Amino acid sequence: MSSAATLAVALDCARKSKVLRKDMVSFGIPLFANIHLCGSVLTEVFFCMTISKILYGHLPSIGTMLLFCALLGIFAIGAPGVPGGTVMASLGLITGVLMFDDAGTALMLAIFALQDSFGTACNVTGDGALTLMLTGYAEKHGIKDNDNIQSPIL
Repeated sequence: MSSAATLAVALDCARKSKVLRKDMVSFGIPLFANIHLCGSVLTEVFFCMTISKILYGHLPSIGTMLLFCALLGIFAIGAPGVPGGTVMASLGLITGVLMFDDAGTALMLAIFALQDSFGTACNVTGDGALTLMLTGYAEKHGIKDNDNIQSPIL
């Protein structure tokens, strides 16, 4: 349930790919594992909107959600090292921007914990997809393959 905890497995699997360049894998997978959080961020925004509608009877305004999404993108960087790190990092946003009370915050934590492994799967799959895009960009622009670059992680 942590994108950073899956890093060794993600690197091992990506290195077995015949499509991905090894230097792009060594660079891209660790980088994206710490900054790319599509699964966590998408589910958190969806759950915040759902909980708001269920508990408070209305969705937050578009301006409030845009502010929440922008701040969540900043707050979530580095959060994949901890299971549920994205939601824990954003508790201040949930209570301060979305104005959730104790019941809304508790429900958010419980629901997020139940599905966190699915968000991690989305994050790891997205890391591979972004590395594939990075490989395509490098090949399109004639960037030399540096096979001798190894990640210090594995």
